[in-house]
Amino acid sequence: MKVIKSILIWISFIPFAILNGGLRDIIIEPLFGTNIALPLSSIILSIVIITLTYFLLPMLGKGRSIEYILIGTLWFVLTNLFDLLLVISVNRPLTDFFQAFDITTGSLWILVIITCLISPILTAKIRKLIIA
Repeated sequence: MKVIKSILIWISFIPFAILNGGLRDIIIEPLFGTNIALPLSSIILSIVIITLTYFLLPMLGKGRSIEYILIGTLWFVLTNLFDLLLVISVNRPLTDFFQAFDITTGSLWILVIITCLISPILTAKIRKLIIA
């Protein structure tokens, strides 16, 4: 049951990620340029993910550390698969998927991925959801 609930929490990130992309493309990039828009967008999305995790993770109840580590791993995999499938579905080259991980381009997408990985265990510790 925790797996299904954790996937539902992860799914709740998607609308915010879409809104964040729109905010980046429509407002931030025209005002500040790509060099600021890309990293700022990743920082904003990471903050949103941590915030949503903080408020929604208690739905899973208390658990062992390993459970929250596995949930983070699941979110990490789901986020990468979702992004990869998005690239494939719009017929973009696979290099576009890998380019998102290149911090020299100004993209901090790696921050979002790491946030997905660590936010469950981090939030569980903060919220004292971990049992011995």
